[in-house]
Amino acid sequence: MKKQAAMIAICAALLMCVAAAGCTSSTTSSPNASATANSSSQAATAAATATPTPTATPTASASGLPAGYKIYYFYEEGCPYCEAFSQTSDYARLAAQPGFTPVVSTNAAVAQQLGVTVRGYPTVVLVNSNGAVVGTWEYPNISAATIFAQA
Repeated sequence: MKKQAAMIAICAALLMCVAAAGCTSSTTSSPNASATANSSSQAATAAATATPTPTATPTASASGLPAGYKIYYFYEEGCPYCEAFSQTSDYARLAAQPGFTPVVSTNAAVAQQLGVTVRGYPTVVLVNSNGAVVGTWEYPNISAATIFAQA
């Protein structure tokens, strides 16, 4: 009797997996197995209906920045670190954002307007939709995921 109960529990678990995957065809051949499968399938469907799984929603860190945020990328022409960073996936993710603005080192006015001091190149500054500086990152500590998480 224990073996039969264990088999039924295993079949029910498998049927729950099959039902969750959207498969509905049955491969059983005996009438008793079919009846057990049907009752287990109904139990699995009821259990799946009773406990819905939450759906994941994309966050700013996964998909990018919220509207109105800006990324200022301060770089210096001929800088080997700037060149190296510009070849990374982090740079590509940042540069793909609508608010991405490259600022060459000779343009100190942008840093003054933001109220930041750029101590080295490359440097990334994140500004929120209100114009406040959220954070500043200097190479080699520039990570798109970290920057997106601050938004």
